[in-house]
Amino acid sequence: MIEDTFKITKSLLKTRPAFVYLPKHIEGHFLVCYIALTMLRLLEIKLSNRFTIEYIVETLRAITCCNISENLYLFNYANEVTDAINETINTDIGKKCMTLLEIRSSIAATKKKG
Repeated sequence: MIEDTFKITKSLLKTRPAFVYLPKHIEGHFLVCYIALTMLRLLEIKLSNRFTIEYIVETLRAITCCNISENLYLFNYANEVTDAINETINTDIGKKCMTLLEIRSSIAATKKKG
């Protein structure tokens, strides 16, 4: 498990090389990486270990959104991981089209249930 965690931090989260030089910036970089790792592990647990962390990260990186009209946004990626996230934490990740209000409401609802 420890080796797997080092692999995740080095490869998926790209903790190295750190292109920062001041001690506070280095600490900040590694703090962000540690928080990301913690969030990934919690999400993995919430999803009942059905998906590897690599697959979760690949999915989250693939989700994109583009503005198709004044107040309508198209999310153009969804798969079994986004569906599981939606079920587990009650979000709308991967929903095809959403208004800005729907996006904000979804984020706010997720934070409240957090």
